[in-house]
Amino acid sequence: MPPRSFEENVDEVARLLGASKPDAGMPTEAEPAGKLATVLVPGDYVVKAACAGGYFAKLAIVEGDGLPLSTDVDCDAIFQRFLRHAGGPITISATPSTGKPAAAGVTIGPNTDPRPAAQEDMAEWSSKQLKPAVPGELFGSAVSDSPTSFGMSAKPGTYELQFLCEGPSGTELSVASWSGAEVVAPVQVHCNGDIFKRTVQLEAGTDRVDFKMDPGGGRETRYAFRLVSPT
Repeated sequence: MPPRSFEENVDEVARLLGASKPDAGMPTEAEPAGKLATVLVPGDYVVKAACAGGYFAKLAIVEGDGLPLSTDVDCDAIFQRFLRHAGGPITISATPSTGKPAAAGVTIGPNTDPRPAAQEDMAEWSSKQLKPAVPGELFGSAVSDSPTSFGMSAKPGTYELQFLCEGPSGTELSVASWSGAEVVAPVQVHCNGDIFKRTVQLEAGTDRVDFKMDPGGGRETRYAFRLVSPT
């Protein structure tokens, strides 16, 4: 099959992105890289990039005066990235690795998928909990509206367990070693912003612990927890 012409590659990029060739962010005869600069209101967006006629393109996203967020985008497939934008200028570019006749393009639009937005909400929430960070801490977080568990690698020793939850009422917490030995017996923890603390001992031979949380009643609850070695 003969190589596609530049015009054919532009057509393919437009098809992958669901865009029109004159749109901002699409390649042109003078420039095979797709570039887009705009000003956005705060919100959740999806950046899409595509290339054709080469192996990959270099995608760069710059928000305001920040550092570029860069990644490689395989050609002949569409790349998507969720982006929570604080508002203001943003510049996006996709540059094909081989130049013409390869072509690359980018688009940005409102996010309509609640899943990445929920994941970002959880990441932002968990990053603010149980602060300040402690050197050597073992940290975890989870969210669920039903019984859930979280496994964490941990060496034998004495730790302070710190746990908090955010939800309608409370949750049942228990912790066990990978072998099933009880570390914390089931206990009801109130989700009122207070940190539940308990000194725990992980026995010799332990290399992993499992946190089990049960909010009861099918109500979504967030959890943040860590094991901290005594100073």
